[in-house]
Amino acid sequence: MTQELLPGWDDERLAELHRILMWQLLRFTSSPLSGTAGAGLVRGVLLPPEHRGVTRVVLRDGRRPEGSVAYDVPLVHPEGDNIPWTHLVAALRQALVHPPVPVGTDPLGISLADARRHVLDALDHVTFELGDALHAAASMLWPQDDPEDSSRLRLDGFLLRDPTTARLYVTSPGTAGSVGLDVSLHDENGRVRAGNTALMAALPSLVLDELDNRSPAQDPYAPAGVYDLTHW
Repeated sequence: MTQELLPGWDDERLAELHRILMWQLLRFTSSPLSGTAGAGLVRGVLLPPEHRGVTRVVLRDGRRPEGSVAYDVPLVHPEGDNIPWTHLVAALRQALVHPPVPVGTDPLGISLADARRHVLDALDHVTFELGDALHAAASMLWPQDDPEDSSRLRLDGFLLRDPTTARLYVTSPGTAGSVGLDVSLHDENGRVRAGNTALMAALPSLVLDELDNRSPAQDPYAPAGVYDLTHW
C-alpha cells in the first residue's frame, strides 16, 4: 500500500497528527486496547523513519515485551483528509479482531505488520465504546500551553452521569467556582460517538455568561451552576 506522496501534507503537519495519536494511545499502556489474546497493551508509539503519514503502534500481550507486534496505521485517508484520532483508535481496535500477519521486523527487531488497509476498511463501519466517548468528551478541553492565560475554559473534572451523558466541570474568568456542562455521548441516531465536532470547536472559547440553557440540576461539585449542552 502506497501513501508516501501525500500531496498537501508536509512533514511537520504529519508529525503533529502522529503526536496527537501518540498522546491518545497512552491510556492503553495499562488497559488493553483490544480484547485479542495476542496483543492488547500499548508498548510504544513510533514515527517510522521509512514511511510518511504512518504511525507505528507496538502492542504487547502484557507479560513480556519479546512477544510484541508493531502495526503500521495510516494518519491520512487516501482521499487526502486526515483521520480523526477517535476513529483511528476505534478502527485499530476493530482491525485487531483479525490482525494482519507480521511479514518482517522493524529497525529494532520487533515483528512488523502493515495494518493500513485493515484500518481503512474498518473506518467504513467503525463503532465506539462508551470509554471512547467519555475520553473524547473530556479531551475537548486540553491543558493550556500558557498557564497564565485565564481567558479560556479549564477542565477541573468530569463524571459519567449515565450511559448517554457526561458532565464536564470547568472554570472560566468571572465564575465563582466550577460550572457543570452536560454533553451527550450519543449521536442523533442513538449510537455512541467519540467527539462532537461542533461542540469541540466551540467549547474551549465558550463564554458561559452567554449561555441560556441552564439546567435546574443541583451539583455540589458545580457551585456556579449546571448547563445542558446535550442537544448541541
